[in-house]
Amino acid sequence: MLVSISAHLVCPNRRLSLRLGKRLRDEDGKVFGFSVGSIDSWEDEQRSRALWKFLAETSGEELVVVFSDDEQFDTVAEYREIGGQIEDGDIPIEDYLRFPID
Repeated sequence: MLVSISAHLVCPNRRLSLRLGKRLRDEDGKVFGFSVGSIDSWEDEQRSRALWKFLAETSGEELVVVFSDDEQFDTVAEYREIGGQIEDGDIPIEDYLRFPID
C-alpha cells in the first residue's frame, strides 16, 4: 500500500533535507522503500547519488528521518531541500550533484 506521507532525511545542524519520497509498504505493512512520483527510490540514479553525497557531507552529524505528518515537520519544512521548489530557495538535485553547498 502506498501512503501519501513523504519522508525526508534531515540534517538539523545544517538545516538541510533530502526528500526520500512516499513510503512503500509490503503486504505486512513494513516499509521496504520510498517512491518519488512513479519512480522507486532505488531506480532513481540522481536521487541515489544525492543521498550518498548527503551522507558523506554530513558524516559525523545528527541525521534523522522525518515524515510530513510529524509534529516537528513544520520546522523541517523551513530547511533548504535538495530537489525542492527552486523558488523557495531550495537546491536542484542537478546543482547539488555538481557543486558543494555552503
